[in-house]
Amino acid sequence: MSTRPIMRFAIRRARNGWILTVEEPPSEDEGADEIVCQEDYDDEVECFADFLRTLDEQFGPSTSRYSPKRIYVRVEPGDKYEDLHDPDKPA
Repeated sequence: MSTRPIMRFAIRRARNGWILTVEEPPSEDEGADEIVCQEDYDDEVECFADFLRTLDEQFGPSTSRYSPKRIYVRVEPGDKYEDLHDPDKPA
């Protein structure tokens, strides 16, 4: 079990996005940083996925497409979703 100091994250919803507050371990003697992610469009799912991508870019492990493992945020339809307005779907 690790005894390293822990970073603390707090996520707050704002009227037009998200605010992430990051507190460094007390031993590093730095104040809290805040990252603001503004939602640029109305799709709540896409906006939250963008927020998770920002979180990964800022604080996630450094990885690439060639890494043995990496974190990848993807938005996809629900497994039970049926698009009744899809013109390519047979009737």
